[in-house]
Amino acid sequence: MPAPVTRFECTAYPSMDRVAFALVQWADVVDDWRPPFRDIEELFYRHERELFATSGRGKSSQRWPKWEKLSKRYGAYKKRVRPGRPILTFDGALRRAASGGSGSIRRVRRDSLLLGIQPGTDLAVIARAHATGVRGPSGGWRLPPRPPIRFDGDVTKRGTSFGWAVMQIMQSHMVLARKAAMRSDPEVLKRISFGDTPSKAKSQIGSILRKSYR
Repeated sequence: MPAPVTRFECTAYPSMDRVAFALVQWADVVDDWRPPFRDIEELFYRHERELFATSGRGKSSQRWPKWEKLSKRYGAYKKRVRPGRPILTFDGALRRAASGGSGSIRRVRRDSLLLGIQPGTDLAVIARAHATGVRGPSGGWRLPPRPPIRFDGDVTKRGTSFGWAVMQIMQSHMVLARKAAMRSDPEVLKRISFGDTPSKAKSQIGSILRKSYR
């Protein structure tokens, strides 16, 4: 009989990417995904704070290109009215919303996680415009893409992508759930392919949460 498959997908609003993968081995023993979701939430918000602190580059070993510089005209205006404020930070509302403060959406349930900027708000419209870029009528002006929320969702980029980190967190929590479900059968735990033991799984989670990813 084939192993049961749990499909996992992680999206944020507004985002240009997503994390999607299938959890096959023993995913059915987890009936409450809130513990791994809270770890992913911590990872996501730190990731966003790092993006804003580095003008969109992030702090991973494989960084994004910086957000495009402001136009000379708007740059001069911002320097006059908001001196020292970095790109995408005028009064801080967008940064706060993207990193879990006011204007954000956070919904953690047993089987779903929703993070990002509150949809249906003026701030969400602004965030979407920055994410995709906007060009004025007849090309008269241009807002280049500067995505306030972005991550590499490729789960195959070991040790470097946000998607890989999310998948490892989920798999590690499956190891812990398997221990709770099978305490009377230690031989089963030895056959777990990731983390091998609950202690290694906990160590892996801690290690992931201390690092930065693209």
